[in-house]
Amino acid sequence: MAEDKGPVSKVTVEKRIDGKYFYALTFRGVTYPVKGPFANPMEAAASGQAVLKILEERAGPAKA
Repeated sequence: MAEDKGPVSKVTVEKRIDGKYFYALTFRGVTYPVKGPFANPMEAAASGQAVLKILEERAGPAKA
């Protein structure tokens, strides 16, 4: 039987038409509002990953 990995958590970076970058955060299947602007995609991704790490630490391990 395949292993159940649970809801997905990820950070998605997007570039707007004005050249600024934003990130969208999905944590355990819930998508949060877009945050930004950032000057480059690395800043947006780093900020999103930092927020994701904090959420994971607060929530603890996923329930089985």
